[in-house]
Amino acid sequence: MDILIRLIAEWGLLVPAACVTIVTLLRRRWFTDIADGASGGLATIVLVKISGALYDEPRPFVVEHIRPLIPHVADNAFPSDHLAATGLAFAYLWPRSKPLAVLVFVMALLIGSARVLAHLHWPLDVTVGFMLGVIGLFAGNAIVRAIPALHSRMEPPRPR
Repeated sequence: MDILIRLIAEWGLLVPAACVTIVTLLRRRWFTDIADGASGGLATIVLVKISGALYDEPRPFVVEHIRPLIPHVADNAFPSDHLAATGLAFAYLWPRSKPLAVLVFVMALLIGSARVLAHLHWPLDVTVGFMLGVIGLFAGNAIVRAIPALHSRMEPPRPR
């Protein structure tokens, strides 16, 4: 079981990354999709850094005086960067491919659970991390759409 937990905790993020890449390549709406992803990514990074600066929380393996399943530095556990990236991928995919967004949500549950079971994060860390990724996408997109020079380059939605 430990091997499965380690595998998902360390490599599970590749599934959301692959889903985003596949959707972006297949849609071929480069400017809009890359602007959405990049602005959301930047906003998510800012939100994660601010949250981490405002709330310092030791990692579970430090508090419990145990060895984590995955070697890790004893830095701030809050919020989870892995789940912030997964939340960002989920929010990016939802309007583009609901089936892949659902897959990413399931992966978020698995990755979050694995990182808690590996003693790297508390449940709050993974929950807030996921939410920051979702909020980051919407915040970044709102900023891009508020800049007239960028907004004018956005493609209108294609009929399905």
